[in-house]
Amino acid sequence: ESVPYKDNGYYYYTRYEEEKEYPLRCRKKESLDAAEEIMLDVNEMAEGYDYFSVAGLNVSPDNKILAYGVDTVSRRRYTIYFKDMTTGELLGDEISNTSGGVAWANDNKTVFYTKKDKVTLRSERIMKHVLGMNTSDDKEIFFEADETFSTFVYKTKSKKYLIIGSSHILSDEYRFLDAGNPYGEFQIIQPREKDLEYSVDHYGDHFYIRTNYDEAKNFKLMKTPVDNTTKENWVDIIPHRDDVLLEGFEIFKNY
Repeated sequence: ESVPYKDNGYYYYTRYEEEKEYPLRCRKKESLDAAEEIMLDVNEMAEGYDYFSVAGLNVSPDNKILAYGVDTVSRRRYTIYFKDMTTGELLGDEISNTSGGVAWANDNKTVFYTKKDKVTLRSERIMKHVLGMNTSDDKEIFFEADETFSTFVYKTKSKKYLIIGSSHILSDEYRFLDAGNPYGEFQIIQPREKDLEYSVDHYGDHFYIRTNYDEAKNFKLMKTPVDNTTKENWVDIIPHRDDVLLEGFEIFKNY
C-alpha cells in the first residue's frame, strides 16, 4: 500500500490485493479511519485487455468527479474518462489521443488537457473541454509550433492558477491563468530564451521559480510578483551554490 496523501479533505492511496496484477485506487474522507471509497479497481477495468495502464488521476475541486486516462496499446496515448464519484457512473465525455491527465478549472466543469500528434506522439497542443459538451467542439488554447518542444498543463499547488508549460532540453516557457476564470487568456511568465531553464509554482502574491538564470548552473530558487513576471523582476530566495545542485522544490503553507 502506498503512503496516503491528503488533498482537499480526502486521503488518497493505492493498494494491491493478493494475486492481483493491478492496483486499487482509493480514498477516505477526512480520516484514515473513515470508510474506504474505491475510486478505480484497475483489475476489473483491465479484464479482456493484453495491456492496460491508468494515469493522470485528478479529482474535481468539489471532489465529485474523477478524471483519469487509460492506455490499452502501450504507446502512452491515453483516452480520458470522467467518473461521477457519487453514483459510480461514467460520464459520456471521452477524450482520445491525450497525455492522460487534466487540469481542472475551479468551476468543476472545465478541464484543460494535452493533445498528442498522432504520428510522432509529441505533446503539441493544449485543449479546453467543458463537461457535457461534444469533444469535437473542444477549443485549442495553445499550440506548440516548435517541434523540439513539448507542452503540458497543470494546476499550481495553491489551486489558484492553471499553468501551461513548454519545454525543450535547455529551454522552458510558461503561461498562467486564474483557475477561477477558465475563459480568460493565458499570460506569459517569461518568454523562452536559449539556455534559460525554469519551472514554476505559486504561493501568495508570488510565483516561485527554480532556474539557471544568470549562469546558475546548479540552479537556484527565485520569486517574482504575480503581476510582474519577467526575469528582470526575479529575486533570489535560495541563491546559487557551486557545490549543491537544487533539484526541485515543494511549497507548504505551514512548515
